Amino acid sequence: MALLRREGSIHAIDGKYPDNTLDSYKEKIEGDVLSVIQMSFAPNVLCEVSTSTEETAKELWKRLEWLY
Repeated sequence: MALLRREGSIHAIDGKYPDNTLDSYKEKIEGDVLSVIQMSFAPNVLCEVSTSTEETAKELWKRLEWLY
């Protein structure tokens, strides 16, 4: 969470984008955040979570909260 806050990308997790945020920018942030989360996995976590391209960062985060 701290890394996402520092990068200004926390909106992909909390869903609280400013009203004037363009959809194209939201998609970029979503992809960036999903990548950051996935690249942060230890090998044992990677085995626990399957990640698909249709999954959102928020959904992945909720699954991680549920698991851990």
